[in-house]
Amino acid sequence: MPIEISDKKKESEAIALMKARLSGFETEEGRLKGLSYRPKFDNEVVITTSPKAGTTWMQQICHQLRSAEHGGDMAFDEISEVVPWLELAHDQKQDLEAPQYGHYEGLPRIFKSHAWEGHCPKFPKTIVVLRNPEDVVVSFYKFFEDWFFEPGSISLEAFAEEFWLARGVPPTKMQNASYFVHLISWYKRKDDPNVLILFFEDLKYSLKEQVQLVAKFISDDKHNFCRPELVDVAVKKSCYNFMKEHESQFDEKLSKSTRNEACGLPPDAGTRKSKIAKGAAGSGKVVLTDELKAAIDAKWNEVVMPVTGCATYEELRMQFNMPYYS
Repeated sequence: MPIEISDKKKESEAIALMKARLSGFETEEGRLKGLSYRPKFDNEVVITTSPKAGTTWMQQICHQLRSAEHGGDMAFDEISEVVPWLELAHDQKQDLEAPQYGHYEGLPRIFKSHAWEGHCPKFPKTIVVLRNPEDVVVSFYKFFEDWFFEPGSISLEAFAEEFWLARGVPPTKMQNASYFVHLISWYKRKDDPNVLILFFEDLKYSLKEQVQLVAKFISDDKHNFCRPELVDVAVKKSCYNFMKEHESQFDEKLSKSTRNEACGLPPDAGTRKSKIAKGAAGSGKVVLTDELKAAIDAKWNEVVMPVTGCATYEELRMQFNMPYYS
């Protein structure tokens, strides 16, 4: 994560400590270097999401599509080795200019980012994944628990109110946009043919159809990833059961092994929990208090509704003609 701005008058000591740890996760040199990357080829792709909205899943889908001709590549220790994280690559000793999988075949170069549109490098193709905000905040909390804060030291409510909801428009490139600002920044490009906006819930309920959309989007004159046998490979290797069986390859070990020390954390911090969870749609409604749901709704009405005209996340999905599947 980037540098986090603290307001000690409004946040607990535990939240302040978490933010201090997070501020060591990326160096200024590394983050700015990543956000200054300039694509060299016309088939380069960036996947951008708010944290915990389906980034890893889409990394796997895209990588399996580009490698499907050879049966789908799983010869990596962690997914961000083959689909690098722009903001963190330098600090993980990765060269963003280095050849990627299929370089000599001219296959797409693929990257991930959490940058909003205002800070994201201009790629020929951009894939945005959105997810219900109630589910995002619960997933984000569980992801950081036992990594950036000790279990029981921060409540879900404090995490949401003092950290997640407190974010807004990033004042510099060293900060991430809030979930809501990230969403509207990319929504404004929804009619751009070089931007594909998908929804986490649709990946969950209609994976094959969503993989087909991605395949069409990243195909070019030289590579047609829409062939049924290639789509089938990507679907098989990006379904929940497959990724759960190979969860050690999606466990953020690369960032933890290279950045925990810089964050003042033990080497094994964050290694005791799986990143591949069920990701059940609507789980946030079960966990969140009525007060927190109201706070999320209020932020949506303040930031998202004036831009999209949608009073709820469900309405936003309907606007994209993607209703919930049951």
